[in-house]
Amino acid sequence: SIPETERSRLDHLVEIFSGGNRSAFLRMAMDRMEAADRAQRLRSIQSYGAKRSSDLGISPSEISDRVKRVLARRAEV
Repeated sequence: SIPETERSRLDHLVEIFSGGNRSAFLRMAMDRMEAADRAQRLRSIQSYGAKRSSDLGISPSEISDRVKRVLARRAEV
């Protein structure tokens, strides 16, 4: 349920993105919001990783080489 003042906005978006089908629009909106949530979580993880690397004295340019070394060791096992 949405306020009457928002109804025309919703109807417009439903028409544009799902041909007037509110259920299809809602499914699309949920997909987009899940993608936005994943992107936000990834940004948070990247920020955490950058801080941890900085705290350990690892420069951004060193990270790729370190990852390659670890992956190479795992491939040997």
